[in-house]
Amino acid sequence: MAYTRPPDKLHMVFDALYKQLNFDRASEEFYTIKMWKEVVGAYITKVSQIEKIERGILYVKVKNAAWRNELTFKKTGIVEEINKRFGKDVLKDIIFK
Repeated sequence: MAYTRPPDKLHMVFDALYKQLNFDRASEEFYTIKMWKEVVGAYITKVSQIEKIERGILYVKVKNAAWRNELTFKKTGIVEEINKRFGKDVLKDIIFK
């Protein structure tokens, strides 16, 4: 038996499954975590760690108070960039700890 198309990537299978099971929110949260490094860059990724996403709020633990202050200033831009990549408002806020 010959295949007529290449196999789907795993993330595409999960997307379809989440949509079928009405888990769209879980899928959006997964991709928010996945795109964090792309949005903030490698250096900020090294000094931050995503703890959880709850009701559209991303909780991020940072290395120290100086980084928390710096990232608080960049918060609006980060939220806007993540939402822009989704094409809708998925993320409401980020809380840096």
